[in-house]
Amino acid sequence: MRPDLARTITTVAAVGGVVAFTVVASAPIGNAAARPSSAYAVSADGQFPIAKTPYAESPDGKRRTTSALELPKNPLISVRAGNATAGNDSASVELFDVVVGPDILSQVKLPPELKQSCANLPAQGADDLPIPDLPLPDLGLPLPKLSTKDLPVKNLPDLCNLLLTPPSSLLGIDSVNVWCSGDEGGVDIGALTLLGQRIALPTTKQGATIPAAPLATITVNDQAKRTDGSFTITGLTIDLGGGTQVIRLASATCSKPAPHPTPKPTHPPTTEPPQLNEPPAATPPTPVKTHQPVTG
Repeated sequence: MRPDLARTITTVAAVGGVVAFTVVASAPIGNAAARPSSAYAVSADGQFPIAKTPYAESPDGKRRTTSALELPKNPLISVRAGNATAGNDSASVELFDVVVGPDILSQVKLPPELKQSCANLPAQGADDLPIPDLPLPDLGLPLPKLSTKDLPVKNLPDLCNLLLTPPSSLLGIDSVNVWCSGDEGGVDIGALTLLGQRIALPTTKQGATIPAAPLATITVNDQAKRTDGSFTITGLTIDLGGGTQVIRLASATCSKPAPHPTPKPTHPPTTEPPQLNEPPAATPPTPVKTHQPVTG
């Protein structure tokens, strides 16, 4: 092999070794958590989006708590107080006095015929009077077109009472408390009222729903386990208008902080470059003494 060709092959092999070592050394560490533990009290997606507020996050496993509850001005929701806490594979939320759709029916004016029917309710037998099907005005929320038939009332006296003395909200919630530890969690919910009427919670088991269509669909204790090892539990998910507006109340995510790998060298140890096989240097000839015959 020619000397120049031998040098080229040796150099390429050495550079290739450095590149291969660098790629392997910088490969990501497996089995690391993709998200930290976190918690928030309120969020909303749809016509009136609301960022996660207040929001707490613990990327390193240290306990962090926040109660800075500042919702943007909106006609959708108001909250009196909320606390969010996140730590090492644990999280919790406390939420108090939630109002969805404040004063939603205060803008409804009774049609003259309905107003007259309400004023002339008989002393007896009024509970058997049918509910008239009258359209309701736009209530300023992402809801479908509604009529008096869609309201949660049983008879004409109930309808008259609801419209003449409207409740303070579409939905009222006294409190929502949520916690998680590892891949387990729990939910505690206070009294719920829909247009001033108490809603009985049949259960707080995972994924239970309270259909109040078409006004709202409420999911209790929504849980999710992810492939990265994290676990999320959400106290209440309120769906308005068939997904047009979704409100999430009291959500906690539990996860262990990602490990910090020991830095590895990004360059191979310094070694002496390989020595090429050079041809041996020529040895000078050794003079040989000889005797020549003497002539003369």
